[in-house]
Amino acid sequence: MLNNMLTYLAIVFSLLMFVEAEQRWHTSQIALTKLYDLQNDHFNVFNKYLDLEIKRLEELKDHVAAVYEWRDHKKTNRNFLHNHLDVTKLMKQMHQHVLKTKDLIKNKLSIEALREIDENKDLSGNHILLAHQAMRRLQIFYAIPTSDMSEGRFNNKIIGDKMDACECYVMAKYCSEENDMYGVIDWAVEAYYKWKSDGQPECVDPEILNFYIMSSSVFTGFNFMNLLPLNGSSNLQEDTDKFLWYHHLIKNELFEMNNKARTLGVFERFKTRQFEKEFKHLCKYGVSRTITKHFKCRYQTKNSFYRILMPFKEEDINNDPFIKIYHDVLYENEISKIKYMVSEDMTDAKLHKNNGISEEKSRLGQAAWINNNDAVEYFDSLNNRIETFTGFSTQTAELYQIVNYGIGGHYLPHYDPFHKGTANENFGNRLVTVLFYLTDVQNEGYTSFPKLNIVAPVEKGSALVWYNLNMSDGKLNWATLHGSCPLLKGNKWIMTRWLYEEGQHLPYDWKNRGSVYAV
Repeated sequence: MLNNMLTYLAIVFSLLMFVEAEQRWHTSQIALTKLYDLQNDHFNVFNKYLDLEIKRLEELKDHVAAVYEWRDHKKTNRNFLHNHLDVTKLMKQMHQHVLKTKDLIKNKLSIEALREIDENKDLSGNHILLAHQAMRRLQIFYAIPTSDMSEGRFNNKIIGDKMDACECYVMAKYCSEENDMYGVIDWAVEAYYKWKSDGQPECVDPEILNFYIMSSSVFTGFNFMNLLPLNGSSNLQEDTDKFLWYHHLIKNELFEMNNKARTLGVFERFKTRQFEKEFKHLCKYGVSRTITKHFKCRYQTKNSFYRILMPFKEEDINNDPFIKIYHDVLYENEISKIKYMVSEDMTDAKLHKNNGISEEKSRLGQAAWINNNDAVEYFDSLNNRIETFTGFSTQTAELYQIVNYGIGGHYLPHYDPFHKGTANENFGNRLVTVLFYLTDVQNEGYTSFPKLNIVAPVEKGSALVWYNLNMSDGKLNWATLHGSCPLLKGNKWIMTRWLYEEGQHLPYDWKNRGSVYAV
């Protein structure tokens, strides 16, 4: 699916020069599905354009025929040239003929039709670049060989359609624009082999492809220049000779630059880097836990009378910090309603920090909030469920936040307790996180706790619940570091509600506690 979407993005961009929109299409699945609506809008515009063009050309043809007929009539009567009034009329008519002809040649109405495309929904080259960057981050994160990714597979699982030489060539191009020389050499070599086997399609410029292979070979130290048919191009031979001649002079600088580049990428803003390896491993392989007497699954009523006939299905994940899964607590009609309510309000999710808003390398998805009025009208019963299985009040809780993930959608490991700038910041910190899953995800996409070496599977209708703070003193429980694994395939929707300290019965005075981050 990813490859098909990217192919369409490239095709559309080649047809029109689009105005860059504020939102990035690839950040959510719901946005990607609207590409088909966008395509239909474009086709409607193109059809209108063609109809107007056909009408214009027919009018032009009829007009020119009428002018010819008028001209032939005038040629048979040359006496009118002696009449000054008639000559003046002739000149005026000829001028009008020319003006109308010019007007018909200028396709003003047709061009105006193209402007009917909604500029707020259009694509730009930057959108496609970001989508390819997301694909590349996925490849790096899960260490997917380029040969496998181009075949649409990973760990014997199908993750998309096969990529042809043109698509591999485009990946090399975008890697080059990002100065990702290891990506350039991987995708350029793959593009070269496919270009040879696919009959040398014209979408691949062999001169540029050769340059990609040559420059990335020098930069990375992996020499694939033996692939290049240098004899056919004196310029390439000259450039290669220069690269080889000066390589020993700039070798150290090149590899120093490369080492710096490789330390960035996916974890550029991930400050807890000591858990990078654990997070990657959990996302790639998950983890199997041995169920002991301390970790159980049970039917839980939480001392609620009406839950006797419909108890919660409670599963222990961890004791310290407290982490549990409650299965089947969100119903299908509620899930459909939630998605419908926010489908037109999704915007690119941002990560707020003291120093500003991070880039998509830290978080990639689209988010929306359900306002208080809708929450009261539609989710009173869900609030009751939350209060029952958590034991805490939702009166001061943050609004429901819904997130949908797109190509490579993820949220790098982070902590939940503090969220500056919201209406709830005077309510203390986020005491409890309640994370609902609105979809199943078959492959990857886990919620990962790298300090605990555990993952929570994504199960539709379930709620993952954990305490962010130590219940004894309200300090941050550092083991709650968690993240959303990059989405390799499928569609992931989540809904989160954070319960604050205000209004809860707590054994500590949170208003005089001091910093939540104190050890």
